[in-house]
Amino acid sequence: MRDDRAAVLGQIRIALQTAHLPAARATLPLRVGTGQGDTVSLTERFRAEVEPLGGMTYVARSDEQAIEIALKVLASAQGKELLAWADDEIPVRGLGAALAAHAYTRLDLAMPEDADARRNKLLELERAAAGVTGAQAGLADTGSLALVSAATRPRLASLLPATHLAFLKTSMLFPDMASFFRAHPDVTRDASNVVFVTGPSRTADIELTLQRGVHGPKFLHVVLCDWL
Repeated sequence: MRDDRAAVLGQIRIALQTAHLPAARATLPLRVGTGQGDTVSLTERFRAEVEPLGGMTYVARSDEQAIEIALKVLASAQGKELLAWADDEIPVRGLGAALAAHAYTRLDLAMPEDADARRNKLLELERAAAGVTGAQAGLADTGSLALVSAATRPRLASLLPATHLAFLKTSMLFPDMASFFRAHPDVTRDASNVVFVTGPSRTADIELTLQRGVHGPKFLHVVLCDWL
């Protein structure tokens, strides 16, 4: 077995010495966005894409309405511990105070360096019933959320809990990914992580049996903030 492995690796090494990449075809057209479009049509299209994927969308036209929706969503998550972005990263004034008033607590997301301590910390964070985040943008053609991580926008808030509650300004809706990158050309350089979330987490086994929540949230709720 070891001799066979060495023989295969040897053949690969020899092949790499003469390997070359084919010339790129310069005739392929660049993909360009379709323009920003109006907020109403982008909102309708975004919602039409999210909901068939199993996500839920809501339109709020004030801070108070957004908070009311959030409290109803979190009540269905059946837990009082949350993972959340910083208050100033979520476009709803008074949300943090409202969560505290309803006895919701935010778990500390700071991760220790020691391996055993990190393992214990992750076990603690798994208790969170929901993750609460903002979003840097929404893509109307796929119903995707653009989440750009930072110290005040931790990744685990949108990845670990079973329920993900996101707040998105309708003014930050783009027709497609090309339009988003045209408006934010340096986003992948300036951020440590950029994720496009399209519906709840889903996967299928070899028999094509669909399962939700295996690799991320099982439920996605997006509150579209239409007054900002």
